[in-house]
Amino acid sequence: MSDPNLLGLGLLYVGAVLFVNALYIMGYATAKDTAVINLFAGALTFLNAAYFVFVMESAFAAAQTLLFSFTYLWLFVAFWWGIDDNRALGFYCLFVAVTAAPTAAYTFMVDKLAVLAVIWAVWAYLWFVFFLLMGLRLEIKKLAAWSTMAVAIITGVYAYYILTVPGAPI
Repeated sequence: MSDPNLLGLGLLYVGAVLFVNALYIMGYATAKDTAVINLFAGALTFLNAAYFVFVMESAFAAAQTLLFSFTYLWLFVAFWWGIDDNRALGFYCLFVAVTAAPTAAYTFMVDKLAVLAVIWAVWAYLWFVFFLLMGLRLEIKKLAAWSTMAVAIITGVYAYYILTVPGAPI
């Protein structure tokens, strides 16, 4: 990923959507309210992915981004239209987790981006928690909510760092 501003912009809104989704899981936001930020974050990261594939000619960066864009767009549809059974989304989250884990290793070993590798590992963990919550329907709402909140803060702080520190290493 060669454009830290584009990465930071996308990650800032990933942090924001995760924060609001955590509030939803905790019962502090409604589905329709939560749908709006999911649509925005999903659309923004989708546009980032289009830029990665068509301008930067990086299908890998686009694929990585689309894993999450699709999650947020799926949540938008589920929240907006009141779809309560999100088991399929839960199993999709397992796919994301299984894909994100080796991406963390790749990011560390090949790209030599230690902090971003940790972020990928944290996302792999969170999407696995989403699989347990939605796919397997385990009673782990509290774990899911607080994990989502923690990852939202980590992602948002990392994004802010990238956007505000000139020449910040990714």
